[in-house]
Amino acid sequence: MILISHNMPHVFDVADRIHIRRLGKRAATITPESHPMTDAVAIMTGAAAA
Repeated sequence: MILISHNMPHVFDVADRIHIRRLGKRAATITPESHPMTDAVAIMTGAAAA
């Protein structure tokens, strides 16, 4: 199943893989176990690189 959402608590609750896109390109593929939610948001906003 593919879930497209900006509701990060929900995404982290249900996903086993998270594909983060930024400016139309894949920025990262992470798992909820490997990265905290703050890292995912930082990658999405461009504040951090994957």
